[in-house]
Amino acid sequence: MTKEEIHKNHFPFFCEAFRLLKDGGVLTYYSDEIDSFSEEHINCLRRAGFTDIQSMVCVVNPPQDCKYWKSDRILAPIIFKGRKGGE
Repeated sequence: MTKEEIHKNHFPFFCEAFRLLKDGGVLTYYSDEIDSFSEEHINCLRRAGFTDIQSMVCVVNPPQDCKYWKSDRILAPIIFKGRKGGE
């Protein structure tokens, strides 16, 4: 896995998640983003079929020696299948 792929390693799973989730099901995962989705991230979710793409910014306190996260915030994706725009 390249350095660039490390922060996008969840993107290939979106199509499989969409296939496996029942209508109304929720997908959430570690997003590697601090406070908003990148355009590429949103586009990958939409290509997989998701239309209700939400998130919450969570306060976190990683240890100082943490190798994969340094920020005091992280974006928690909340992705619904079968709902359109939060209906």
